[in-house]
Amino acid sequence: MRSTFLLVFALTATVLSQSRTPPTVAKSERDAVIDALATKLSAGYVLPEAVGQITQALHSANSVGEYDGKTPQEFADAMGRTLRNAGRDKHFAVFYQSAPTVSPVAAMPSVEQRERLNFGFGKLERLRGNVGYLELVNFSELRQQSAETASTLLSTLANFDAIILDLRKNSGGHDPMMAFIASYFFDPTPVHLNDIYWRDTNETSQFWTMAFVPGRRSPRQPLYILTSASTFSSAEDFCYSLQNLKRALVVGETTGGGAHSSRGPQRLTQSFTAIIPVGRSVSPITKTNWEGIGVTPDIKTSADASLSVAHLHALKAILETETDPQWKQTLQQIVEDLSKSAPNR
Repeated sequence: MRSTFLLVFALTATVLSQSRTPPTVAKSERDAVIDALATKLSAGYVLPEAVGQITQALHSANSVGEYDGKTPQEFADAMGRTLRNAGRDKHFAVFYQSAPTVSPVAAMPSVEQRERLNFGFGKLERLRGNVGYLELVNFSELRQQSAETASTLLSTLANFDAIILDLRKNSGGHDPMMAFIASYFFDPTPVHLNDIYWRDTNETSQFWTMAFVPGRRSPRQPLYILTSASTFSSAEDFCYSLQNLKRALVVGETTGGGAHSSRGPQRLTQSFTAIIPVGRSVSPITKTNWEGIGVTPDIKTSADASLSVAHLHALKAILETETDPQWKQTLQQIVEDLSKSAPNR
């Protein structure tokens, strides 16, 4: 009786184990996904000269068995790696959706969720010597609520004698918000920040600073932008634009190197979608961008040390123009204090 129970238990466990094993993607479905992706690449990928090489890499990986025996999620991840490696474009991605009736838009954060994340704005702080610090985690969509939040925080920066913007954890977002934020660091006369050329429509979008913004601007204060290797996409656009316009000094590490843009996930099959870059940034100053090379800092240092380095540099810049003898003495003492503990770049 006991042996019979053990046999039944073993058989049941085997069946349960088998039932929990995720299904793998059949070759016919893999072929369909790759063919659909190749069609989308030919129609819209921003670098048409690279389409043949990328498509060949996908077909080759499929034919040699790289995608064999993979679950849908594993297959999507593997295709994404192939795309990024073959195209050397970090914006490529492939997604699997087990419930294809849910649109990618429906999966986006709600207004309430974005509010909890403060629309991409992190810590605001007054550093020693009246230097303002603001962390920008991402560039949210430019809507009424996000614009109001941005205006409140950016207006506060006008109280400081120098400003540090922390983009070390910023992986990008939306260019309209990027331009809105940049507007606070220029005079009302519009300044041309960047363009995005869209290959799929053969159109160009221009981004300028705004003639009017709610609240106060900070067009004169020394401005520093902190970067890391994780700073990416629209965050790099912000750095690249303000650096080339000589409005800010970039401090930290060379950024991730993603100057391309997409319009969101494109449907390949019922269960698979892909991010395909169809646009590229073009600076009105350099006539090019930072794709594949990143934004090179004006002051190179580690991401960890960048805040201390920028803070000390900002205080020295303030000292050069300070006329109040008492405050100047205070600033000199702060510089001496911070210099003793300054990191070795």
